[in-house]
Amino acid sequence: MRARPLIFIANLLFALSGCATSAQLQHPGVNPAPISASAPPGASQFPLTARGTYLTRDAVDLYRLLPPPPAAGSAQERSELDELLRLQATRTPAEVRRAKDDAAVSIFRFSDALGSPPQFNAQQLPLTTELFARIGKDEGLFMNPAKDAFGRARPFTTERRLAPIVQRPPSASYPSGHSTWAVACAIVLADMVPERRAQIFARADEYAHNREVGGVHYPSDVAAGHLAGTALAEALFDQPRFRADERAAAAELRHGLGLPAAPARQLYRQ
Repeated sequence: MRARPLIFIANLLFALSGCATSAQLQHPGVNPAPISASAPPGASQFPLTARGTYLTRDAVDLYRLLPPPPAAGSAQERSELDELLRLQATRTPAEVRRAKDDAAVSIFRFSDALGSPPQFNAQQLPLTTELFARIGKDEGLFMNPAKDAFGRARPFTTERRLAPIVQRPPSASYPSGHSTWAVACAIVLADMVPERRAQIFARADEYAHNREVGGVHYPSDVAAGHLAGTALAEALFDQPRFRADERAAAAELRHGLGLPAAPARQLYRQ
């Protein structure tokens, strides 16, 4: 797996503090919907909603925050396309399987970062499941508008030799929505289980890179997703309601994993 130093920027952007218990997740969330094979051009990769759970549409302006992608036809674009062709030519069956599995937008794709505990599942962790579903819903407020604003074509439409092994999304390419979601979720999950912080961030890095292995994103799409996910997490941490829900979910998750009610260091925000 290639090193991605941008992921470590997330470690510097927030302070954290103690864990609490309560059943504060009161409204059902919406998981990002998969794209059907018959989805029309321009269809959203993530559900576009008028109102998120914790954020509003103007909470994060990715077009303002992110640098533009490499220009179409530029030397940098050609270099990135050549890298995707290299990944396509060298990916192993195990890497193919992993990339296909990581096309799923589910917090439970992070199970191995926690040591693959059998109790890490939706049935036993309803508050945790709901919290991360809500993060996906909030991402839908600004991900697709940003993609439309940048308007970058997918690499497989530019380089016809690319043969994606995951579903071809109909949305624009920049930034990567999967990468944004993974990084935001990694920051939150590491906040809840700081004992597995290194493994969680490494897993998010792999998950994001698998969009390149899958043939549907440029490396610069994924790099922008790292930044976008960090911005999303920071916006969430600024919301008192999110912090309350996170503490409730953290208490549930830590109990389910057999961890102490609070980590040795007080890392959660109040």
